[in-house]
Amino acid sequence: MNRVVTLLGFLGLLAVAFCAEAADPPRWLGFNTYTPNAETLRRFTEAGVNVVVCFPSNVLSSVGAPYNSAYPPIWNGLGEYDFDCLDRQVADKLAVNPKAKFIFFLDLNTPTWWCRLRGAANPDSFDQLGRVAASEVWRRDTREYLQAVLKHLESKHRDVIIAYFLAGGSTIEWQDRSLGEESSTRCKAWRRWMTDRGHSDPVDIPPASVRDHVSHGPFRDPVDDALAVNYWRFSNELIADTILYYAAATQEVVEHRVPLGLCYGYVMEHGRGRLLYEGHLDFDRVFASKDLDWFISPGSYHDRQIGGASGFMVPLASIQHHGKGFLMSMDHRTPTARSVILGKQIPGHVGGFTDEAACIAGLRREFSLRLISGISTYWFDLFGHWFDSDATLASITQMREIWDRLARPREPSVAQVAVFVDAESMYYLDGRAEFYNDLLYKQRYGLFRMGTPYDVYSFADLPTQDLSRYKLIFFPNLFVVDAKRRELLREKVCTGGKTVLWGYSPGIIADGKYDPGQVEALTGIPWKAAELTSREMDGWRSVYSSQSNVPADVLRKLAREAGAHIYWEAEEPLYANDRLIALHTIEGGPRTVVLPRKYRRVTEVFSGRVVAENADRFEDTLSGPCTVLYQLED
Repeated sequence: MNRVVTLLGFLGLLAVAFCAEAADPPRWLGFNTYTPNAETLRRFTEAGVNVVVCFPSNVLSSVGAPYNSAYPPIWNGLGEYDFDCLDRQVADKLAVNPKAKFIFFLDLNTPTWWCRLRGAANPDSFDQLGRVAASEVWRRDTREYLQAVLKHLESKHRDVIIAYFLAGGSTIEWQDRSLGEESSTRCKAWRRWMTDRGHSDPVDIPPASVRDHVSHGPFRDPVDDALAVNYWRFSNELIADTILYYAAATQEVVEHRVPLGLCYGYVMEHGRGRLLYEGHLDFDRVFASKDLDWFISPGSYHDRQIGGASGFMVPLASIQHHGKGFLMSMDHRTPTARSVILGKQIPGHVGGFTDEAACIAGLRREFSLRLISGISTYWFDLFGHWFDSDATLASITQMREIWDRLARPREPSVAQVAVFVDAESMYYLDGRAEFYNDLLYKQRYGLFRMGTPYDVYSFADLPTQDLSRYKLIFFPNLFVVDAKRRELLREKVCTGGKTVLWGYSPGIIADGKYDPGQVEALTGIPWKAAELTSREMDGWRSVYSSQSNVPADVLRKLAREAGAHIYWEAEEPLYANDRLIALHTIEGGPRTVVLPRKYRRVTEVFSGRVVAENADRFEDTLSGPCTVLYQLED
């Protein structure tokens, strides 16, 4: 009997291990376009790219042109769906690439006819998502459309669909551009939200003078500005609620057969005038949802030029911590790109790659970042002609071959620097504060150039994190610290010889009060310290920066002093895991790379050059601009 029990237990462990392995998020290398072009799709097919996006849209893009001009909309009235058009889009792509597997985008934005039919109480969700998100009419009509499309796709095309993507809000990225303005349905939902939490009925949505008011410089007072804090929390939760509503509706049909994803959580990208207002701050709840499996964003628009580091719009390590997949699209403007539409420049136009050499260096940088980070990607022919160059296509073919050889299901991080960003704190900060941009998205500049990799988490995930690998832990925007958070920091962070770097005014909102004195209580350093100041504490080191956006040289110094491995001294982008290192430069010249240990061989992947053998450091001379990718072999 004991042997039977032991055998069953062993088999159970095997089953758990198998399920855990099977649950690893898939890694896709694909192609996307909003302007169907059979010739471009054919060339990507020849390059060996078989994952393809299909997007039967119903609305106009942010530049006023249709997302998909080759086909008419499929949602043409209440209960009226053009499934023949839908089938034709699938068939046309399969005719060019019979091996194609589709990531299917599902457009949930309101067609023009719907807005006219339903009247002023139901505005356009593309630009006014927050004003329509609470509408039961919108939710009902859109849910019926969504489930009808899903049922058709699952009955006719399920064998070629490998994932679904929910597209909604501005630029189909669930961005709310309404700036908190009212509608009858939003007001009703706001009043219910307040009374459900024991607050008095606010009767109406607070005017801009109230919802944007701050009492202490850039900070809101938890008491005097409580209505503003609550309103922006409600507004962000409303967008998250809407996402989760449609995710649940999707799973009623798909039943988790394939991964379901969307764009959300742009805390590392949206800055002044955007982050507080556009509905992306409730990302912790969305990332944790059992109904969502993967997320997507472009590369950052703020540092994408040649010589830039690119970067993630989201706290990627938190998404991975929740076992979810992530796809980072490559929509960077190439020299041949059609990036001015109806007289308007598309986002990213200014930071585009200006010539063929820069284009290849830039695409290699983006590819290497994604390969090393363990995520998915696709090349995005946004509005046509992005990839007309033979040299660019040849480079993409090589990258696909490298991907097939080197991409693994999981890429464990080797970062010894962790960054924790806090959504809760942003409700207490003036959404238009002068230093807003420096807090997060500009802070990436120094982080990517400090010479060692880093991980970005949400503060909400701190209780379940293993921090033993990290030497330096950085809190760039931790304004809110109550008793529970203080205890968590003492137990998990401020211990074990770690160096803790605090950004501007940590803990200034403490236990429901605005109290600058709590900054020193938390850090051991006065709030008004004029420069970067450090203090040895009981078993840890506290470093306080009175200015936001700590530069790369300071971060490198702190990381080295904390015991983190520094790969190189150049203030240029670096990405690394345990078997790959990528460097990007605009100037070129000799570079020295210091490895964490000795390796049998180091090979530059794009050129095939062996640059070192039996070495723990090596030198290489780089041309400019270029991206190099080194494979480390034991």
